[in-house]
Formats: sequence, C-alpha cells, structure tokens
Amino acid sequence: MATHVLWQADVADFDAWLKVFREDTAVRKSAGIHDLHVWRDPARPDHAVALFEISDLERATAFLESEELAMHHERGGVAHIQVKVLSPE
Repeated sequence: MATHVLWQADVADFDAWLKVFREDTAVRKSAGIHDLHVWRDPARPDHAVALFEISDLERATAFLESEELAMHHERGGVAHIQVKVLSPE
C-alpha cells in the first residue's frame, strides 16, 4: 500500500488558489507527489483539502519542507497549513 498525505489550509480565495495549485502539478509530480483529490470545505468556502499519494516519502518530505513550496503557498494565498502523513499498516 502507498503512503498518503492529507493536506489542509485556509486560502485567501479558493478559486485563485486552485488555479495556482493546478499550475504546480508538474512540480509536485517531480517530487513524487501524485494528486488524488481536492476538496472545498462547504462549511468554510476558503478552506482547501487535498489528498496525495506519495511514491518517495523522502523526496516528498523534502519538497513539503522546501522554500520552493513556501513560495507556491505565498502565491496561492495559503495560511494555517496542516499536513498529515498516512502510512500503510
């Protein structure tokens, strides 16, 4: 079974964030992060939730902690990020 990451954050504008998120697909893919699902929280319209499958946890973790990702978050108006790594049993 694969490792997954559940990512959540408040975004300044969900639609603007989603555009930036989609533009950055190739960057995530090169870090071994594969997009599975993206949701908008109906109770909080500017709260984004994404589920990723990770093919290389070490490479993905390095990307998740990188300055490059911090710049993507800034561009997408992202704040209050929560990341949960879900490993198979």
